[in-house]
Amino acid sequence: MAAPFAGGDISELEKAAVEFGPASRWPRMSRDMDEVRVVYTDLDGTMMGPLGNFVLNIRREYTLRPARALVEALQGGVDVVPVSGRSGRQLRETARVLGMKNYIAELGVEMVYDLGDKVIFDAGALGNECPDLFEAIERTGAADFILSRYERRIEYHTPWSNFRDCTPLFRGLVDIEEVNRLLEEGFPGLVLVDNGVLPRTSPTLDVHELRAYHLMPKGVSKEKAAAEDMRRRGFARSEAIAIGDSEADLAFAGEVGAFFLVRNGLYSNPHLVTAVSRLENVIVTEGFLNEGWAEAVELAVLA
Repeated sequence: MAAPFAGGDISELEKAAVEFGPASRWPRMSRDMDEVRVVYTDLDGTMMGPLGNFVLNIRREYTLRPARALVEALQGGVDVVPVSGRSGRQLRETARVLGMKNYIAELGVEMVYDLGDKVIFDAGALGNECPDLFEAIERTGAADFILSRYERRIEYHTPWSNFRDCTPLFRGLVDIEEVNRLLEEGFPGLVLVDNGVLPRTSPTLDVHELRAYHLMPKGVSKEKAAAEDMRRRGFARSEAIAIGDSEADLAFAGEVGAFFLVRNGLYSNPHLVTAVSRLENVIVTEGFLNEGWAEAVELAVLA
């Protein structure tokens, strides 16, 4: 089905989704995979359906398919690891409710094991001796600079921005390359990261779509944290998959055996077609949101 997402020509995106879909790519890729032991997964726009609801599909119908896939994977001893821009406090409750225990928060700043019994912190270019990363980033003035320079184009992602432990969170629509050039000139060590489309509007912004942005220390990322977790726990690349919906998630492809881009991720980011065509271990799911997530788990873990 076509999805109501902004972006390029839907017919062209549908062609690309078929070209990079499971039927085209999985038979060859599966030969290079071992039994999957770990799944790194984005949450919003990927594992979750509309409104962040795990049991609503894109049509806002109730579905048990994602829950069945999750339960069967966990019963099989597979570690399902959320890797999200959410804070550690937010992820703890999500993980606990869904039966998961290990997660990676704030786009890679925190690796959390056993629901918080062990936390590994990575402040990247700002150094791990930093006692309060969020405060340190705010003190640089970079957030105020971005808000003032791009007035009515970007703002704090309230109320979720009020519950941050490490990285400031924004929403809006800006030229990410331009912003990062300016940050490099005035605030070296920091970078603005695009974490995908938000399914909402803002009356205080003059933009045609909203994207989530994180102001991050350089050298920190989702895929770097996942690679470090794999190293610590002895997971081979061929034993790991990742699932996501954004450009930030696509970088997982360099660390895991297979990366699944849920179909809405392609439709919301049509510029990714070129990158996906060059990455042979990327599959675009037939399903959207949590049903695309379930499809990936069924194919790579449960089949």
